[in-house]
Amino acid sequence: MKKFTGLAGAGGRDVSQTVILHRQKLILEKKAVDDCEQEIKRFEKVRCEYAGELEKLYHTALADAGEKTAGIFKAYRTIVEDDFLFKNPIQTVREEHIGIDYAIEQEKEKISAKFASMSDAYMQERSNDIRNVCDEVIRRLNGVTGTGQETQNMRESFILVAEDLSPEDTIRIDKRFLRGFITEKGGITSHVVILAKTLGIPAVVGAAGIMQEARSGQTIFIDGDRGYGVLEPDEAFVRDFLKEKTGIDERKKLYAAMAEKPAVTVDGHKVAVCMNSGDAESLRNFRVEQCDGVGLFRTEFLFMDQHDYPDEELQFRTYRKIAESAQGKEVIIRTLDIGGDKQLDYMKIPKENNPFLGYRAIRICLDREEVFLTQLRAILRASAFGNIKIMFPMIVTLEELRQAKKMVEKAKALLRAEKIDFEENIPVGIMIETPASVLISDKLAKEAAFFSIGTNDLIQYTTATDRMNESVQHLYDPCNLSVLRSIDLVIRNAHKEGIPVGMCGEVASDERLTPLLLAMGLDEFSVVPKQVGRVKYLIGQYDLGKLSGLTEQVLASDSIEEVKRLLAEHTAE
Repeated sequence: MKKFTGLAGAGGRDVSQTVILHRQKLILEKKAVDDCEQEIKRFEKVRCEYAGELEKLYHTALADAGEKTAGIFKAYRTIVEDDFLFKNPIQTVREEHIGIDYAIEQEKEKISAKFASMSDAYMQERSNDIRNVCDEVIRRLNGVTGTGQETQNMRESFILVAEDLSPEDTIRIDKRFLRGFITEKGGITSHVVILAKTLGIPAVVGAAGIMQEARSGQTIFIDGDRGYGVLEPDEAFVRDFLKEKTGIDERKKLYAAMAEKPAVTVDGHKVAVCMNSGDAESLRNFRVEQCDGVGLFRTEFLFMDQHDYPDEELQFRTYRKIAESAQGKEVIIRTLDIGGDKQLDYMKIPKENNPFLGYRAIRICLDREEVFLTQLRAILRASAFGNIKIMFPMIVTLEELRQAKKMVEKAKALLRAEKIDFEENIPVGIMIETPASVLISDKLAKEAAFFSIGTNDLIQYTTATDRMNESVQHLYDPCNLSVLRSIDLVIRNAHKEGIPVGMCGEVASDERLTPLLLAMGLDEFSVVPKQVGRVKYLIGQYDLGKLSGLTEQVLASDSIEEVKRLLAEHTAE
């Protein structure tokens, strides 16, 4: 019996066999190159391909695991596209006529050492991020691609043990039988921890020495709450461990069973719980019986998987498939939400200093009418095969909504002329994700068929906080009064006009806020697929009558801590 103690990354307990992930070690030599410019072009090609793949992984993770996990890939893309990071290696190639891989390796060691020496835990983690990105570029330069092969042929449960895991590793690992992570390196802010929490599996990071002792196939017990793993334990340990694990497993079974049942409060109030979707994998795995529909269907993956704009037929087939799979339940299709922060070469979007405030989403669609019209035609055609709704992102003025709706009418007129069927009364709604849309939500509610609150961006824009920046991340808090007052105002204004309000951001699955959102009158929760059963269970624990007055109490609070205290008093789980 050997115990390895690390940091408690993600809670839960499990037991399974180990699978050891060994990354191929590359021994780099200082090789001379004859054509320096050709060597730099080779690097730029690899860098561009890697950045494109990270963008695709971002959308896969967004649909599968949510914004927090997906944000890791956005951060890695920022690193790989950072010209300053690779400025010195490129200069070294030109001056010393050596291979770019060796030059990057030398620069990586210098920069990551600086970050690793800092006292701040977050900055130390960024040292690992720089290493991961540079190592992946170096592997690709040497023709080594793909990780996680050790897991691809698994047909039984396993716990993955590794020195460290890159974001690419965590997204490519076969997760059907994955029961937990243990890594030698990493901290509580690492992407491994974020992914484990999203998947609902335990994780222990910083377990020094485990790679030297562990062997694939050994039995290992992992406790993500206390931060340790035990190889081949004795009988007494096994008995106590399994007793604690039983309670956790029972709760997971309860959530799984709840996924196929309606979400009803104790006093009989039914609430819709839908799922977020938006990649090829989620389309293949969509199970209509486990949700009340699709509250957010992202369309960006269709554009990410192409070398040019996807044509109408490709889009139509995709939208029709999800509409038919939903069997009459709603499918809210969000029109293209892409921009300066999500680069596609063929779209030729200018690089911006502040892409989140720039040329993106509905702004691009209204500017590039043919692209928008093609998507709207495809959505309208698919509406003949199911209960489809159209949703526009990033609306900040009434004029934008009216202009976008005119484009819908133009698409309808073209289809009528061609005698192509579609739903004439298709509902058209909008995302509420900026302070601007909150403040004019009374006006917007008169012309939109529904609202969907995108809390990830709403919190970021309202608090002026980059959610991926650890230095200000403490300000990115859904319990911020400005955010909660915004949500309440949007719901009240919508209900005055008789339109429903959903929520598709991560706040929709935050158990602290479930009672408040119910008290405010939120009509629909839309969450990542793995959270549907849990959210339905949580809703079923509350009596709306007993939540009377909670909204007023919370919104009258003087601090975030007071908000959290009030919410804790009403938390059912």
